[in-house]
Amino acid sequence: PPLNLFSLEMTRVFDRRLQEITNDDSIRAVVLTGSGDRAFGAGSDIKEFPGFIETGKVIESKLRYENEVFNRVEDLPQPTIAAMRGVALGGGFELALCCDFRIGADDMKIGLPEIKLGVYPGAGLIRLPRLIGESRAKELMFLGEFIAAKEAAEWGLINRLAPTDEVLSTAIGFAAELANRPARAIQIMKKGLRDI
Repeated sequence: PPLNLFSLEMTRVFDRRLQEITNDDSIRAVVLTGSGDRAFGAGSDIKEFPGFIETGKVIESKLRYENEVFNRVEDLPQPTIAAMRGVALGGGFELALCCDFRIGADDMKIGLPEIKLGVYPGAGLIRLPRLIGESRAKELMFLGEFIAAKEAAEWGLINRLAPTDEVLSTAIGFAAELANRPARAIQIMKKGLRDI
């Protein structure tokens, strides 16, 4: 908090929690959210980068592991919902793309500003075009501009909009609906859609 950045330590803690969730059959749906209303997530903690750059191991020490953890979110057998408030930027938005559904605050903004740092959104390269098509994905990635929630919903990036103070309860209500569906059927559909 308040930007819910992915530090290496936060990524490790998140990874351990994902492993627990994967192995717990009593969990029927998962809601991911950021702490506070300012950001679902604003990406990697770039304050860690100088140390990794110095050793020449940014990818090996940080980015590869983050992407592996994002893949674990996508691979969870349970349906996943990102409850997004404030901003979802860079890695924060890429994490949301790993979820099956995205509930967004009607006043939030999303974006992939990595291009402005001379890098690219690794976890978004495949997921984003699948979701909204190649042309719109290129627009978001090549320009690095933010888009408002309403436009994001029109593009198919957000499934449902809600007022900021209702985002989490909306996501939890949606998770409860999903939890009442046959878990095995959802798991088979998730796997089938991933394998297309």
